[in-house]
Amino acid sequence: MCKLFHNQSTKIKGKQTRHFILVCISIFVGMKGGALKILTKAGKIALLAAAILLLLCHTAVSENRKVVVVKSAEIKPFNDVIEGFRRTCDCTVKELSLERHNHNGMAGKILRMNPDAILTIGTDALKHVKEIKDLPIVYTMVPHLPDSISENENLSGVDMNISPTSYINAIISVFPHTKRVGIIYDPRNSGAFVTEALQAAGSIGIDLILKKAAVSSDVFSRIDGMKDKIDVFLMLPNTTVVNSETINHILLFSFQNRIPVFTFSKKYVEMGAVAALGIDAFDLGLQTGEVMRKLLYESDVKPPIRIDARKSTLTINRKIAAKMGIEIRDAVLKKADVID
Repeated sequence: MCKLFHNQSTKIKGKQTRHFILVCISIFVGMKGGALKILTKAGKIALLAAAILLLLCHTAVSENRKVVVVKSAEIKPFNDVIEGFRRTCDCTVKELSLERHNHNGMAGKILRMNPDAILTIGTDALKHVKEIKDLPIVYTMVPHLPDSISENENLSGVDMNISPTSYINAIISVFPHTKRVGIIYDPRNSGAFVTEALQAAGSIGIDLILKKAAVSSDVFSRIDGMKDKIDVFLMLPNTTVVNSETINHILLFSFQNRIPVFTFSKKYVEMGAVAALGIDAFDLGLQTGEVMRKLLYESDVKPPIRIDARKSTLTINRKIAAKMGIEIRDAVLKKADVID
């Protein structure tokens, strides 16, 4: 009976359902006079018992859903995701951090915890659970879903994708005199993005200066060759182009030639890029919790569910902009997360 109640009631949020049942019980307890006389003694007992049973069923259903959260690192954005996730999932959360736990046998360790589903935060966390096929897995904070697991039917998630149009519009908002935007990209990972970006930029008279990089070592000559040819460099979330080997060279090129870098993550703004359009980690967690709740509680919903992040945030390093002689309008700064 609990299962039947669960299937019907979970279209309403758990707390709302519980509140409704409690109100019903309160109304019953408060019934007086003629209203009470309508019910026989057996009817009164049956009605009260049914309401209590529904409450107990709902409590059992809601509180027994357990999700193991595996995060790649102990960093603030990942913890912000978890905070948002807890708000909307309506589930019990058990956290595992790859920084604190032995990576060997991670999948087996998770299965021994007997969860109803798994949430992974970051690419490394996802890779450690990819062999699990009989539980729903929801991923987030993964810049590019690995091809090797993208077809897994139990794999749902909220992608970090921000549309090329949003990037181009943000660049023009921060740097309104921009006419040429440079991009270095690996066609295997960013080809579709670049195709759409060409259309978005062309529609407003912006030229994209494109260079391909098959390996990270290509990046050095490609960006040096953009000197005097671009107004802004758009740094995409692509590990071929952006990694520990290349990032310092890209930022040095930017500073020496007074060509601002517009990127995808606040951490690179803190390192020396002028601006970034990134994901709101807390809202990403809210979205991820909503996806997980559907998978856990709505019987007519089946994986995979894959959606894009709905909210982005603009970050600006005002100090770096000033050193480059770039003045950011007050109207833009008011809407941004500003680093001084």
